Amino acid sequence: MQNINNGFINLSNELAECKISLWGGNIVSYRPKTEKHDVFWVGDLNKFDNVQAIRGGIPVCWPRFAEEKLNDNLPRHGFARLSNWKLEKVDIDCKKIEVVLSLLPDAKYNLDVAANLLIKITDKLECKLETINNSDEEFKFSEALHAYFNVGNRDDVIIKGLGGHQYRSSLDGKIYTQDNDLQINKEFDAAFINHTGEVELIDPILKRVVVLNKSGSKSTVVWNPNKDLAEMSKGQYKKFICVEPANQGDLFVALPPKEKHVMMMEVKVKTLEDL
Repeated sequence: MQNINNGFINLSNELAECKISLWGGNIVSYRPKTEKHDVFWVGDLNKFDNVQAIRGGIPVCWPRFAEEKLNDNLPRHGFARLSNWKLEKVDIDCKKIEVVLSLLPDAKYNLDVAANLLIKITDKLECKLETINNSDEEFKFSEALHAYFNVGNRDDVIIKGLGGHQYRSSLDGKIYTQDNDLQINKEFDAAFINHTGEVELIDPILKRVVVLNKSGSKSTVVWNPNKDLAEMSKGQYKKFICVEPANQGDLFVALPPKEKHVMMMEVKVKTLEDL
């Protein structure tokens, strides 16, 4: 089943349901039919006005990350999350959903590049961000799939897969080593450097494990602001943790002319009993 309403694509089959906003190319909802709770979190006070970026789901940060000096003529986190994407394709059957979205930069940015978002849902969610350099010059860019994972309580979630890796804190600019599994009970904003492996969010309240795999990504960003932001109702900051496949900081992409780069994230949900 599919329908498009007010710029949102609503999709459902035997395995899952999914909601995608054409504004920002944002997957705002994904729920396997075996799950009671959505995999992704969305701020209660979002305006969905096609002006502001959506807080939640998977905002596409492209072709700039945060307020980095690279491409500093572009908006914070780039323009992809502040643009209307074009729906190119929807295929749906009882076991699979496939969606393709595309984006050409506004002429004011003077960039001869393009982006595609390829979304595939079977018993898991797969999201690919393609960057195509149509120009005759190298294109340097940063990117992230800024996933907000829905959790029972941030303080109780154990994040596995980051132990032993170095990270650069955006709070003080220093580099640290994460010795063990990560738990967050205060503001945390860090990029795990040269991290390419699997990450698990073990959630004892929602009684599930969200497993994130990725490719084409040289860093993994983890973030929680430890306070409610404008799009959040009271206490809502404790209901998400961002874990983001990224290429940012010194690990940006230098894409040769006429070449393509793909960054992929794969999300699967397991019950705690599956461990």
